Amino acid sequence: MGRVTNPDHEIAGAEPVAYERLLAACYEDMRRMARAIMVGDGMRLKLQPTDLVNEASLRLIQSMPGKIADEGHMLAVAGRTMRRVLIDEARRFRAAKRVAPAIVTQFPGGQQDDVVDVEDLDRALAALEAFSAEHARVVELRFTLGLTVEETARATGLPERTVKRRWQAARAWLIDYLAPAQA
Repeated sequence: MGRVTNPDHEIAGAEPVAYERLLAACYEDMRRMARAIMVGDGMRLKLQPTDLVNEASLRLIQSMPGKIADEGHMLAVAGRTMRRVLIDEARRFRAAKRVAPAIVTQFPGGQQDDVVDVEDLDRALAALEAFSAEHARVVELRFTLGLTVEETARATGLPERTVKRRWQAARAWLIDYLAPAQA
């Protein structure tokens, strides 16, 4: 995933055609992200990673968020949208008085069996962003987009040591925030 920015795709305030082209250019990366988000997810019985990407793409096209600067930014917005789709699906199941399957994802930077509920993680990321937008941005790039420390440093313009420190601090903050929810 070496492509974080591409000046040819700068579309801040651009027309819908350019926006849809950028979304199409990010589609394969979005599918990879969807597979990562849905690791061990009980919702997979109802919603496949490709379905998740397609629903997120439709929502992105319908809302056409302003000022999408490049592919990295598009993928960050797509990751948030995919989490919203999963949360909406779980709520839809609950509203229909059905037992909603657990919607879990791998904990940011955790082991394969270290999972967390998507709704809890979404709340934790929102709280982290309110506490420190810089730390939340590093988590989003590292976890949602799957960027390495080096790629995150290039995307943010921060030194690699700063990215590592923010990543470690953000993970510790998230663990502390989610501790009551996991107990």
